[in-house]
Amino acid sequence: MTSTDLTAPTPHPSTTHILAGPGPAPARASAAGDRSAERRVLASSMVGNAGYGLLSTITVLYYSDFLHLSATRIGLTLTLAGLAAALLGVPIGRLADTRIPARIGAGVSYLLLAAAESLLTVVRSFALLVVVLTVSAGFQMLARTMRQVTVAGIGGERAAEFRAKVSARANLAMLAGMGASSLVIAYDSPTVYRAAIAAACLCTAGQGLLILAVPAEAVPGPAARDASPATAAGTAPSRWLVFSDLPYMAICGLYATMAMAECVTTVALPLWISQHTQAPTWLIGAFGITNVLTVGLLLTRAGRLIDTPRKAGRAMAVGGALNGVFLLLVMLASGRSVAGAVVLLAAGVVAGVAAELCVMPAENELTMTLAPARVRGQYLGLSETALTAALTLGPSVVTLATVDAGRAGWIVLAGVFALAGAAAPAAAARAGRRRAAEDE
Repeated sequence: MTSTDLTAPTPHPSTTHILAGPGPAPARASAAGDRSAERRVLASSMVGNAGYGLLSTITVLYYSDFLHLSATRIGLTLTLAGLAAALLGVPIGRLADTRIPARIGAGVSYLLLAAAESLLTVVRSFALLVVVLTVSAGFQMLARTMRQVTVAGIGGERAAEFRAKVSARANLAMLAGMGASSLVIAYDSPTVYRAAIAAACLCTAGQGLLILAVPAEAVPGPAARDASPATAAGTAPSRWLVFSDLPYMAICGLYATMAMAECVTTVALPLWISQHTQAPTWLIGAFGITNVLTVGLLLTRAGRLIDTPRKAGRAMAVGGALNGVFLLLVMLASGRSVAGAVVLLAAGVVAGVAAELCVMPAENELTMTLAPARVRGQYLGLSETALTAALTLGPSVVTLATVDAGRAGWIVLAGVFALAGAAAPAAAARAGRRRAAEDE
């Protein structure tokens, strides 16, 4: 998943309809309003992701050490909750298109998510944990989908670039939360863990309040989209138009496949380093920090370079090849000396980070640009569904394919990533032709 630091003086299409008249004064007002909305969305993302970085790092340990749940039960619960939430993406997006202003939906959903996650501090049984995590996952999907529609509305014609900037700032904020989590883990006290969970929930609530503070006129609501020329001419889309857009669905599927590379970085790589190489285990943390920091610093710049669907398709192809190289280098680190393993792992991580800097802005460009404005919620809901499903199933898939299957599994998965990337340019071209035909 884009930057607002652009030199183009043109006011956003999402806000020009509220201006009182022609001339430079309204344009300046529009630009000022847009900058205010953008700043609030950026701030909300940073606050929320600082809390997410804290919460996502400590909760599994909290469930295991203080709720005394087995790894199997924890994994099953997280998987079921994630898959249940994934089913909600498109219906939620349709609500943003037809009923609920996206910024209201996102803000309220983050407040409800904070309330639901705060219950983790009082849960003491497995059954209640399943309920809390499933409800939380649903609110998270609701909030994320509505937020993407909000970002698209504020970004206007440069929505993909703005989304990349939001993601970059979120990455940097998440790093701060991950750093705070190390202190929580060091104290290893249930009271400290619960206090940290409460702090993360406050961050989530703050995220919701900041999104609610976005000016209403900055994000076109359902009423504005209902007044579009297509609707007025009697050519309004079907209830579930996104499911008839096979090229767009293909793009979502390809990106979901490539998004599993994140699970390689967070799950398979640490296990492989600790169990199958001679490399020091402190590299696990160093590689994680390097990944988050580098992506946070460079993603906005990468988003500026990938500014058309054609470029995005090519970038995904390059990203797929780089992910393949990443996996092969990590695989080859097994059985090497300490120095050899470190060199191969470091080179692999560099390739993986480069792949992420290709794939993330490419996905932003494709999913944002190729989504029709009048049904943008449906389309972005589908992209969120695909991503959530990939990241939910990804840990199990990559663990089986790499750590359990060994070298052959690494090679097969590397090939899958490379092939998914290679298919992206053609998929992007087909989706672009379909969108151009619909716009005529």
